[in-house]
Amino acid sequence: MTTLRQHLGRYLALRRDLGFQLDDVERQVGLFCTWLEARGQVDTFTIEDAVTWARANPEAHPSWWATQLSLVRRFAAHLHANGVDVPVIPSGLLPARKPRAVPFIYSQDDVDALLVACEAEFTDERIAATVRTVIGLLACTGLRIGEALALGVDDVDLDNHVLVVQAGKSAQRLVPVHPSTITALEDYLALPARVATNPDPHGPVFVTAKGTGYVYVSFYALFKRAREAAGLLPRGRARPRLHDLRHTFATAHMTAAYAHGHDPERVLSLLATWLGHSDAAHTYWYLTSTADLMALAAGRLEPADESETS
Repeated sequence: MTTLRQHLGRYLALRRDLGFQLDDVERQVGLFCTWLEARGQVDTFTIEDAVTWARANPEAHPSWWATQLSLVRRFAAHLHANGVDVPVIPSGLLPARKPRAVPFIYSQDDVDALLVACEAEFTDERIAATVRTVIGLLACTGLRIGEALALGVDDVDLDNHVLVVQAGKSAQRLVPVHPSTITALEDYLALPARVATNPDPHGPVFVTAKGTGYVYVSFYALFKRAREAAGLLPRGRARPRLHDLRHTFATAHMTAAYAHGHDPERVLSLLATWLGHSDAAHTYWYLTSTADLMALAAGRLEPADESETS
C-alpha cells in the first residue's frame, strides 16, 4: 500500500523536475497528511476531510481557508488522475477573495526619513548602505523587492543607464534609470565594506556579510528597523510596506498624468510595461485604490460647463 505521504513525495519530485516551486504545497499538504495520519487515515481522504482540515483554525480569514483547500485540491486532482482512490475536490467550496492591503503612499519626506534613518539605525556601514540603496532603488524605479534583491552585477548596464530585470512574475525586461541611480549603484558596488565580503563579481548586487544575496525575510527585518527609526506609523489601515514604494512610484506617475494634462491611458500603458505587469488591469488597480488619484480621474469626466450635459 502506498501512503498519501509517499504519493506527496513523488508528486513534489515530479513537479519540481518541471521547474515548479512547491514550498507551500510541501508544507501545507504535508500538514494535511499529518492531520489525516493522526486520525488513522494514511491512504485516502474525503472531500469533507479536506474542508474540515482547511477550516481547522476558526480564527483564520476565510481567504486562508480557501488557500489551504486549493493546495489540497491540486494534490487530489493529481492523485485522482493517476488512479488513486481520492475524490476530485470541486472549486468554489470555500470561496473567499483575499482583501488587498490598503496602500501606504509615501511622501518625499517619508522616503527622506527612511534614508536618513538607515545611517542612524545601523552601525555597520555595509548594512546601512545596503538598506539605503535598496530603498532608494525601489522608490525611483518601482521594482518589486524580489527583483531588486535578485539584481546581479551583470544586470546593471553602467554605460547605457539600464537595469536588466530578470524573469520573476513576468518576462525579462529593461528598465532605464536616471544617471544618479547608476551613480548610487556604482558607489555601493565600490563600497569597501561590500568589497570586504569577497562577493562574486558576477553575483548579486546587494550582499550580506558572507558576500551572498539577501532573502526577503532577512531584508524585511532590516527595513522594519529603518521604518521604526524613521517614525513612520500606519495611516488608518495603511501600513508602510516595502511594496508600497512600488505603489507610490506608479501612483505618482499617474497623478502627474492627470494633473498636468498628459495622456493617462498612454502613461498607464507605459507603466504596465515598465512595472512588468502581464495585464494592464493590474496597473489600473493603482489608480482605483488611491482616493486622490480617483478624484483627479473623476475631474477628467466632469463636463466643462452645464451646456455639455444637455
